[in-house]
This record gives sequence, structure tokens and C-alpha cells, in this order.
Amino acid sequence: MATPTLALVLDLIRTSGPISRVELAAHSGLTPATITNTVRELLAGGLVRETGRRPVAVGSPRRLLDLAPDAWYAVGVQLSRSTITTVVTDFTGRRLVSAQSPGVGDGTVQATLTTLAAHVEHLLASAAVPRKRVLGLGLVTHGPQDRERGMILTAQPTPAWQRFPLSTTLNELLSLPVLLENDATAAAISEQWTGALGVGTFGVVWVSGSGIGGGVVLNGEAFGGPIANPVEIGHVPLDPSSTLCACGNRGCAEVTAGPAAVVAQAVADPLQQGRLRLSGRPEDTLNDFERLAVAADRGDRWALALLRTSADRLADAVVTLMNLFDLDTVVLSGPAMVTAGPLYAEAATRAAERGALARLLRPVKILLSPDAATAAAVGGALVVLRSPLAHAEPPAVPEKNVSPLTT
Repeated sequence: MATPTLALVLDLIRTSGPISRVELAAHSGLTPATITNTVRELLAGGLVRETGRRPVAVGSPRRLLDLAPDAWYAVGVQLSRSTITTVVTDFTGRRLVSAQSPGVGDGTVQATLTTLAAHVEHLLASAAVPRKRVLGLGLVTHGPQDRERGMILTAQPTPAWQRFPLSTTLNELLSLPVLLENDATAAAISEQWTGALGVGTFGVVWVSGSGIGGGVVLNGEAFGGPIANPVEIGHVPLDPSSTLCACGNRGCAEVTAGPAAVVAQAVADPLQQGRLRLSGRPEDTLNDFERLAVAADRGDRWALALLRTSADRLADAVVTLMNLFDLDTVVLSGPAMVTAGPLYAEAATRAAERGALARLLRPVKILLSPDAATAAAVGGALVVLRSPLAHAEPPAVPEKNVSPLTT
């Protein structure tokens, strides 16, 4: 049975391994005896392996522990109107295979999920993942959500998706546990997992064809709650006299700075729409935004002006996020940031150096995710791997290429 101590030690090994028992005790604050007993349980359960020894100045070399990569596997799916990104990871969070497919478009929810389930099965087969060791699927969407019931609470991407039992339906199609998570929170978990930021507290602003979201990690833990809508930075009003947002407010960051708003401005000019070959269809928002970003990157003044206006508005939302949580580090992520990211990061950096209160005490940083396009999908898989589901002992089934554990 999972315990808080077991979960804590497993998470420390996951984020800091290979690591010794002595280091685990130091990082966790637990007694050496508790660490010894907990590690023994994890080794016996097949979740952890001894991977070598580290010499020390005095005494015997320390035995190092790391996760057993083949103990469990997980699937992450980031779903939006523009694209669906699917990844399969092992127990360490290492990506084994990934794929992108067309977004949900205007298709029915049931048909879309049925196609998605078949796609997941195909990816698992292509990665040669033992089906019995697939722990679950993390389904990542925009908010607001009811995570406990596995539902999206707004009429996006289309009204048919509102309050549809997504998690239950996918669970029935795949016979796997399905956990729903906010896209920006999932992206933040992905960034935290890699440890590349070097900080335990930071924010993420996720920009996709579906809009703008926010996620925050505080002291190594994702900030959130049961309804998974804790940092809806996309729905902070920047201009109350501006466009009506789907949330009911006016002038939200999402409708003033988001990709859909930029594309809407572009296609309002038929001459520019034709010149830049923009579709204007809702399901093509991300592709259209990418065309504008590529044009701006190549020096197209008209496209560049549109994106700079959007970037300046998003920068205001970034500073708001920083001041709400006293953050000195924010990561820009999401598929809309693949090409346009540097321009948006420059605008946010200027705004943070001018208006983020953290600058009065320490340097402030606006960074681009190195995995902007797929961070949320990877984070979806990590949500499963960090859940209590992962504390169970893997099934003891004979499989090829699975080496015996060192106990």
C-alpha cells in the first residue's frame, strides 16, 4: 500500500537519481532506518534498482539507487482543436515514442476518442511496451476542468465537449486508468522533472491553439487543486473594454494576446490572408499562427507588427503571474512558441525587468522551453507516474529483455 514516505522517497529517486541512501536521508529529513526500510520495500517491489557504487573519502562506497525504467510505462495525450500529441514514456519519464495527429476539429467526441484509443494502442505496440505494465494515461486539455469527474467545463473546443465524461470514456476504450490534467500544469511538471531550470519554484505560461494557460511549481510541487484550475492566467482581464471572452469577462489575455486573436486580426484583412495563405478555420489556428510566426521571423513587417502587439500584451500577463506568486523565473511553452518564442520571450523579459517585483531582490528570468511543442503531453505521462498508481508492485510476468532486479 502506498504511504506518504514511500511516495516521497520514490519522487526523490526519480528527480535526483542515481542517489545513495545517505543522500536520500539528507534530502528527505527521514531517519536512516526509515530510508533503509523504505528502499528495501521499493527494491522488493521492482520499482527501484541498485545501479552501482560511488566512492567516498571515508568508509565503504555508497550504493546508488535509481528507478527501474521497465517497472511501469505511461501514456500522455495533449488534446486540442488544432493538434493531438501523444507520447509513451518509461518509469523514468524517458520518452520512448511520440506522434502528432490532427486535432479534434468538429468531429463528435465519441468518434474522436475512439480514434485516439486506437492510436494509443498502435503507439504502445510500436514501442514494444508490455501492455500489463502500462500504468495509465494522462489526458491533458485546456481548462477549466473538473479533474475528479474527468470533464472540461466550458464549450471548448466545441460545445459537445463540455461536461462530456472524457476520462470515463477513455478508460472504457483502453481499459486503463485515465487522469485528467490542465495543459499548463502538465507542462510545468515536465519542466520540473528535467531539473534543467535549477530552481524549485517557477511559473509556466502555456500558449497553444486553444489559448493561454498558466502553471506554477512551488518548492518542487505543482500548485493545484481537485478542479485543476489554479492559475488561469489566460483569463486575467488586460483590457476590460475589449473583446468578450468565453469565460464571461472582457479583454482577457487569451482573447487579446492568444494565437486565435492574432489569427483573427490577420484574416480580417483578405489581402493579407491570401498573401500569407491563412486558412482562418478554427481547427487551423495553430498552423495559421505558425505561418505568421515564420513570416515575422523572415522579416515580414506586417506579420511582425501583429506578433509584437500580441507579445507585449502577453508580457503583461507574465508579469501579473510573477507578482501573484513572487516568481523570478517563468518558462514560455506550448506549440505556439516553437517559432515565435524568442520574440515573446524578449517582450516578457523587458516587462519583467520593468515591473516584476521579484527584480528588487534577485534577477528575473524569462526562458523558453526546450520542448515547447510536446511538454504538456510528456507532463501528462508524468502525472500518471507521480500518482499513487505508481506505488503498486508491477505485475510479475515473464518478458524479454527484463533483467533480474538486484535486491
